[in-house]
Amino acid sequence: MYLQRLIERNPHLIEAAVELHQQGRIPPNTWLIDLDTVVENARALSAEANRLGLTTYLMSKQYARNPYVSALALANGLHKIVAVDAACSLMARRYGIPVGHMGHLNQIPRSLVPALVAMRPEVITIYNIEHARWIESAAADLGMVQELLIRVSAPGDIFFDGQEGGFSESEVPAVVEALSHLPHVRLVGVTAFPCVRYNHQADERAEVTPNLHTILRAATTLRNMGIEVKQINAPGNTSTMTMPLVAPLGATHVEPGHALTGTTPNHAFYGDALPERPAYVYVTEISHYVGDRAYAYGGGLFHDGYQAGSAVGALVGATGEGALNNGVEYLHAIKQIIDYHVVLRPGNRCKVGDTALLCYRTQMQMTHSYIAVVSGLSDQRETKLHYLFDHASTALDEHFDPVDPAKVRQDIDALSMQYR
Repeated sequence: MYLQRLIERNPHLIEAAVELHQQGRIPPNTWLIDLDTVVENARALSAEANRLGLTTYLMSKQYARNPYVSALALANGLHKIVAVDAACSLMARRYGIPVGHMGHLNQIPRSLVPALVAMRPEVITIYNIEHARWIESAAADLGMVQELLIRVSAPGDIFFDGQEGGFSESEVPAVVEALSHLPHVRLVGVTAFPCVRYNHQADERAEVTPNLHTILRAATTLRNMGIEVKQINAPGNTSTMTMPLVAPLGATHVEPGHALTGTTPNHAFYGDALPERPAYVYVTEISHYVGDRAYAYGGGLFHDGYQAGSAVGALVGATGEGALNNGVEYLHAIKQIIDYHVVLRPGNRCKVGDTALLCYRTQMQMTHSYIAVVSGLSDQRETKLHYLFDHASTALDEHFDPVDPAKVRQDIDALSMQYR
């Protein structure tokens, strides 16, 4: 379904992907990201957020924290990034990307608290008082006051397995009391996750969750206790379609991620109804055959609820036109502990060395794929492939050796000027 949207709304990316792979400029197992479309999507998200009075923290993990994507999104209207874990913060620091929100969904490990507090994020979310005390100590050493959010839940709220944590709504007054004794931290708001979800029984229609109503009540409790509430942070499935659900209820901050690349479930189901267009494609290569199956190199097959509703699962060919006219089946149900290969069928429509393209809702940071970024796919500029990155957001030269981050930052700054 996502591949079908890519075919419909960004065929130039498909053509560029085949050309770059066939020229040997990008290897198999590469996510190719279209920066022109990223910029368009960032402007659409920013415009809607501004219309509704929302502030955006960009969730960068879906695109493996690539600094080109983050920097250009921020330069075109989004505010700062949210670091879902410590690695996000450290990769952002490497390339000078400002971080607005830390500690949610992963708390900051104790040994990293001083380094990450020194980055001076706008807010850090805490799940317990122990983390508040560690942050207090680090902030005191720096002579600063660090603002905090608390994650709050109530019976009936929704958690994804393995992502539980935070304070119960009934604990909020006690949390305020405990934090009042820590002079170098200041409680300024609340958050929860997810505050918006997709209804899988109703064509993926977005709806607010009980979690949002819980943090709205918690914010009222804080105000009644004399706390200035600066943030009611309502992350989860943020796009131009879902922002109008949370803003009228009182949310102040949202955290777009997949919307920046046009790959939320809403984008799969509603196509042209949303301004954000698909901005990435997975590029690999046919390796060999066994019977009627063709095998392409894997490494990037982490996908979120793969939907088989499209007529095609992969495009295969040695030219853009050839690939667009050769849709084959992706056998996504085959379970692999290590995804060495993408399995396609029928094999007789795939030639060894052909480019194979797929598109699905993914979390690139969970793959062991390369990431390549390209600009100029619109008619305005010459198409340019920028640095190839490994899965840890390290830029690589033509020999696959690390590049000085300062050089990357210089290229990002120059490219940002071209989009103004």
